[in-house]
Amino acid sequence: MQLKIAVIGAGSMGLNHLRVLNDLTSEGKIKLVGVAEMQESALQYAMRRFGLEGYADYREMVEKTQPDLVAVVVPTHLHFEVASYLLSRGIHILIEKPITSTVDDARALIALAQSNNVKIAVGHIERFNPAIMQVRERLRAGELGKIFHMHARRLGPFPPRIRDVGVTLDLATHDIDIMRYLADAEVERVHAEMQRYIHSSHEDLVLGILHFNNNVIGMLDVNWLTPTKVRDLSITGEKGMYLVNYLTQDVYFYENDYMPTNWDALRSISGVSEGTMTRLKVRKAEPLRLEYEDVIAAICNDTMPTVTGEDGIAALKVVLQLTAVAQQNAAKSQTAFRSMEVEG
Repeated sequence: MQLKIAVIGAGSMGLNHLRVLNDLTSEGKIKLVGVAEMQESALQYAMRRFGLEGYADYREMVEKTQPDLVAVVVPTHLHFEVASYLLSRGIHILIEKPITSTVDDARALIALAQSNNVKIAVGHIERFNPAIMQVRERLRAGELGKIFHMHARRLGPFPPRIRDVGVTLDLATHDIDIMRYLADAEVERVHAEMQRYIHSSHEDLVLGILHFNNNVIGMLDVNWLTPTKVRDLSITGEKGMYLVNYLTQDVYFYENDYMPTNWDALRSISGVSEGTMTRLKVRKAEPLRLEYEDVIAAICNDTMPTVTGEDGIAALKVVLQLTAVAQQNAAKSQTAFRSMEVEG
């Protein structure tokens, strides 16, 4: 079965989708039938680079090309409008994260997909990072023992192209999803601090703590303020620590030199000892390509994609919790400061 695939959105991420799909087309796996983009210069560039038919109106593209699967790579505030149009016409979608801006909209998309017997895959691409895939396998095999703590750093310069969302919804969603995936648990409470320094209307720094229902603690350190790009994750457990570099797809294992059969027994000594550090062998690959292979297989075999609409909602809920808590903390701080001014 050769799927017809189209892309809506030809910005920087949309071009990545088109590049990967073009490679898959050259291998005969799929047929890339069109690209839609409102900005004329971006549309013309995509058409020239990939030799595609282009459309200013995505509706026209859908009517003329009749795709089986469409990648929705537009700004977040347009996700619901575009995705609901596609799903209502019985078209499978791969929608970039976050799934939508609101939980209600996301639930409406899932209901549409179910009623039209089509699939929603959400572009939480780090699930397909080979480094994360290997760590997930090792955690499931019990090689780290009980997980205690995860710490994600996703830092970098401010991207001027992103205006409609803040760093929490745009970037922290990656790490929220990965922590859920690796902990195999759901977030039950959060704490957060947010600041806006450069962005015109949204936060560009978030520090968050996630408490999962299996007592794993996750820490988020995410911003658009750091002049170098950092993407790493540490997972600490009974037997040591994994350190993942998302960018290089490297995984290091720092082993505890002393490993008791029961964690309580370790409390009777001074603490863990530094053991062997091992760089694990990871078979590197492009995550976006693996993501497409997963979605295509789900459609052809009528199975669920790895990242479902429900996964998208779960990550979105945590983002909204973090935002609400941060706003409450900011309001309390302002109230306390005003009280001090009055008393002074």
